[in-house]
Amino acid sequence: MHFLPRRRALVVVPVLIFFIFAIALFPLKRSYVFYDNRTEKLAGYLPLEETDFQIKYIHSIHLSEVLESYKVLPDNRLKLVELEYEDFNIGMPSNAGEGETFVEKDGKYFIKNMKRELADFRLLVGDVDAGLYFLTGEKEFDLKKNLERGKSYTFRVQRLSAFQQLKGVKLNEQ
Repeated sequence: MHFLPRRRALVVVPVLIFFIFAIALFPLKRSYVFYDNRTEKLAGYLPLEETDFQIKYIHSIHLSEVLESYKVLPDNRLKLVELEYEDFNIGMPSNAGEGETFVEKDGKYFIKNMKRELADFRLLVGDVDAGLYFLTGEKEFDLKKNLERGKSYTFRVQRLSAFQQLKGVKLNEQ
């Protein structure tokens, strides 16, 4: 009868190890993620708390602020819902697309009611001293301080396991 605890341990320990690995490897937490385009490694992440976010940057040619507003859909796809900018110069639209609304207000231009859906997008963190920020809720993250300048990243929303989170860098609020 004194062998019963050993037998129980031989069953319990492997089951316990299996559950620990399953929890560590099973993708649980939805996150905003940035993958390095060259290495395809997780470069940074931020747990998803709000389904609305914005990318704010200074346009590299006409040096004015641009604000892109997105919504995360239930299937983790991204929907560009609004664009705000100050100039019609190179790289900026001069009008709204079909079903969208173009508004001029207080010297700024808005394209509203956008329904452009995408799985992910590429983002270049330029090596110039111009702002590039990720905004969600009341938080603002300086991507030039959180990611490496001069590199290109793929941005998407996906579930990350605890193990994947250990491999990436959680973005720091600025």
